Amino acid sequence: MKVLITGGTGTLGQELIKRFYDQWEIVVFSRDELKHAKLESKYPKVQFIIGDVRDYNALYRATDGVDMVIHAAAMKRVEVCERDPLEAIKTNVLGTENVARAAWNNGIKRAITIGSDKGVEPVNSYGMTKALQEKIFVNYGYNCVRYGNVFGSRGSVVPIFKELAAKNLPLRVTDPNMTRFILTINDAVELILKAISGPMQGDIYVKKSPAARTGDIAASFSDNIQIIGRMKGEKSHECLIAPEEFTRAIESPDGYVVIGSKTTNNQYYSAYTSDTERLLSVGEIKQLSETMAYDYEYGGVK
Repeated sequence: MKVLITGGTGTLGQELIKRFYDQWEIVVFSRDELKHAKLESKYPKVQFIIGDVRDYNALYRATDGVDMVIHAAAMKRVEVCERDPLEAIKTNVLGTENVARAAWNNGIKRAITIGSDKGVEPVNSYGMTKALQEKIFVNYGYNCVRYGNVFGSRGSVVPIFKELAAKNLPLRVTDPNMTRFILTINDAVELILKAISGPMQGDIYVKKSPAARTGDIAASFSDNIQIIGRMKGEKSHECLIAPEEFTRAIESPDGYVVIGSKTTNNQYYSAYTSDTERLLSVGEIKQLSETMAYDYEYGGVK
């Protein structure tokens, strides 16, 4: 099976390459030529294509002959998207349309995109673009996954906290009482496998996840913490499923599937938010940090 991973040099892409290197014929499509060079020597059987999801023609060529697409490319930093919302739109919205359209025009039956809890009842530019990203894939009949923070992934505060603590520098926290959904890189991969192997009908797969206070995450690395105040566009708590979506949701022991094509019931429930989930203790966060996902900047790969 030939699989295209957009943004395949990021944390998730690296994990997928490592896990399925001998099972899939993998094509990585991303614009980070330095990471391409680092990965090529480690994974010689992977095909690396330099390209930007903003370029439809490049995506159409890259998806030719592919059996499955995992769309992970995105602008991810909230503050950057707030500062340059048009750039976020170009990548996260128009780029996603390019991916879905290229896959559709090449007859690809299975494709998923990576959504975010910030796309549920969004208040910032990043969240708004991620909400539209899901809408685009659902409109094509492709599936989505939606989750919170992959612990230690690229763009996460966790590697930054770890690095600052090692240098005895203060850890800057916007609001210690904020809560965020937390999952491991293995959790993220398992959710992707469910979404890509399930019925392809524009459904959104959501995993039930514990949460953590940002102050507790910082405290798991150091007691030298500096409170700097909330950034523009930050929520106190994140949301994985909105009340309206529960009218279209099927629950399983470990998650939900929000059905894109029909209403499952008429019952509205309270939003599934990070302040209502079980909160990880500082000790649990310390244990989790020992198995955290690493990207090249933090993983010691030079």
